[in-house]
Amino acid sequence: MPPAEIDDLGTLALITPDKMIESASLVRKGRAVSLSQELSDRMPQIWFHGPYFSYTYRDVDYSLRKFSEFKNELGSMVCRYELSDHTGTHVDGLNHASFRHEIYGGIDIREISAETGTTKLGIETMPPVFTRGLLLDFARFFGVDMLDPGYEINVDEVLKLVREYGLTIKRGDGVFFHTGFGKLWAVDNEKYLGDAPGPGVEVAKWLGKSGASITGTDTSPYEVTNSEDASTLFPCHQILIKGSGMHLVENMRLQELSMDGVTEFLFACAPLKLKGGAGSPVSPIGIY
Repeated sequence: MPPAEIDDLGTLALITPDKMIESASLVRKGRAVSLSQELSDRMPQIWFHGPYFSYTYRDVDYSLRKFSEFKNELGSMVCRYELSDHTGTHVDGLNHASFRHEIYGGIDIREISAETGTTKLGIETMPPVFTRGLLLDFARFFGVDMLDPGYEINVDEVLKLVREYGLTIKRGDGVFFHTGFGKLWAVDNEKYLGDAPGPGVEVAKWLGKSGASITGTDTSPYEVTNSEDASTLFPCHQILIKGSGMHLVENMRLQELSMDGVTEFLFACAPLKLKGGAGSPVSPIGIY
């Protein structure tokens, strides 16, 4: 069990003030790109997470009628949304994955469950992230547009890629896997939500010991999924979230970093402070 003072942070405790200051020096070109996919009715949606709804709640004509007594005739539009905390590009909280009823820190989730999430380790306890990000661009490394569905990235391949691009994973880094699957978002949702490429169990174990603070992929499940070998369900979630206290970011948009040949960048990300939530939609930014 980790020290009590870092229970809420998990591996994000590795991002020290010095790490943040050092990471800011990665901004050289002065370019910022969104690492978030667009939320819309056209996006792929996982049944387990529930549906996404959006509509115009108040339009300008309504507001002009409602506030007609004001001389300046201000028009105003307001939209409403219904979505789960795992909608679109999102970060998983430390209360999200368990082994039976045990979550990160050896906590029995039954003891902290509430009508709205949990009373401990809710996503509101996750701090803003500001650190060095590493793009492990496997699509580029293999010279393909995207990895095949169900392709498992192994540790040897990670080490080869890191060595070829002259990278070193440092304490507190964010590590992100580009498979090319993000191009399918709202284009081929069936394929996107089918078997996905990604890191396997051995990579997750290695990553948990690497000193990384946060990780993510441009796929829906994070880890490799293969319907022909379905003996376990999201084991990397258990290894990284439950076992290591590491937040996962899923459904990332990483193709712009890849096209620019970016391998390291300043990574910034913050969740919505949804009290007790098991995750949060996010709009992370890559700055370089």
